[in-house]
Amino acid sequence: MTGPGPPPNPLSDRQRWLVLSLRAAMVLTIACAGAALVVPGRAGDAAAVGMIVVLVATPIARVAWLAIRWFRRGDLRFGFVALALLSVVGAGALLAL
Repeated sequence: MTGPGPPPNPLSDRQRWLVLSLRAAMVLTIACAGAALVVPGRAGDAAAVGMIVVLVATPIARVAWLAIRWFRRGDLRFGFVALALLSVVGAGALLAL
């Protein structure tokens, strides 16, 4: 015979802001893609550029968020790896100019 179920997991809701922001980025990307397909002229082009910006900025923001979280928790190894990744992305952006 089992009990009423497993006890509540205190870690299950720890990244809800990250999940919400990723969902918002997904919705924004879909909206920009739809607008880029439907809206003619410069507004459609601006929507397409906005979609690309969201697609590039979302993973960068996620890594930055995780770096901050890891440094706050004292996991310096993962924090510095995240900073190294962000510096590689920044160097690539500077070289692309």
